[in-house]
Amino acid sequence: MTSVIEAIGVANQDTNGLLEKTNPKSDTAELPAPDPNNPFYFPALTLPSGLLFNRVRVMKCPVKDDPMTHLKKIYDLPMRDDDIIITAYPKCGTHWVAEILHMLTSGATEFSGRTKEYTMLEFCNDLRFLATLSSPRLLNSHLYMAQLPRGIVVKKVKIIHVIRNPKDTAVSMYHHLKHQASEQFTFDNFLKGYPCGDYFVFSHQFDYLRQMAEFEKSHPDHPIMHIHYEDLKQDPANIIKELSQFIGTPASDDFCQRVAAACGFSNMRKEDPTREIPESLRNLMKKRMEVYRKGVVGDWKNHFTVAQSEAFDEFLAEQKQKGFGFTPRGEF
Repeated sequence: MTSVIEAIGVANQDTNGLLEKTNPKSDTAELPAPDPNNPFYFPALTLPSGLLFNRVRVMKCPVKDDPMTHLKKIYDLPMRDDDIIITAYPKCGTHWVAEILHMLTSGATEFSGRTKEYTMLEFCNDLRFLATLSSPRLLNSHLYMAQLPRGIVVKKVKIIHVIRNPKDTAVSMYHHLKHQASEQFTFDNFLKGYPCGDYFVFSHQFDYLRQMAEFEKSHPDHPIMHIHYEDLKQDPANIIKELSQFIGTPASDDFCQRVAAACGFSNMRKEDPTREIPESLRNLMKKRMEVYRKGVVGDWKNHFTVAQSEAFDEFLAEQKQKGFGFTPRGEF
């Protein structure tokens, strides 16, 4: 059986720029010329830039500054003692936790009028905007800890780290990326390119989890709460109660129940199109991307074939040998 890792050398195809990918193609349109640097058609925006900042790959941040300048500004961003930041690998539940935090800190079960990208560091077009926000500020990012504001350590800013089942994460990631990709970016191609980490700027999920575990090991006194997506699905009110205690905003059992109900998936999905998105995101997409797809646990079983699951299991076994960093929940 050919493993996912071995499959990386099989294809020799291409991807085009973001704007070209969003244009529909006729049945007679010619396919783009092959590109050996991107044989699995990953979207151009998410490919590694070739640059490093603090020994971590630089994301092509969709903001006015060049990526390196923006990351340096993030690193030097002044932090406040009562700041709260959500850190997570993409597609692990950041939107969900951000809305829960908004309700806990506001003391009301009303949705924020803005999407979480307004305070997402890599999407914030002008970081000076964050200085205008009242405390406590609810920030979020998919960047590795080495690229986040150094003031996080100095101020001991509360960190909420969200973790999700790796196969569910992979499925959600594919559906998110395919909005920016050509039609050749199939789920099979995604599974061939994802495990090596060469075609996605954040690498794969376990590289992210390991760096997070290393940060915690190096800063044992830092306030960090780890939330598993699956636990939040199974017992939302209890996790929300623990979250309220962690951020220092105690909430009654009744209020936690109401927050859990308000932040149910169907409500989040219904509310999202009505909220304001930042200019950086509007410029990035020709049409608004639907962030909320299914929000269920175990959806990977509806996408992976037996062969794909077995190949991905080989990748997981290799990662387990290196150490997961944090062991995800659920079947995989």
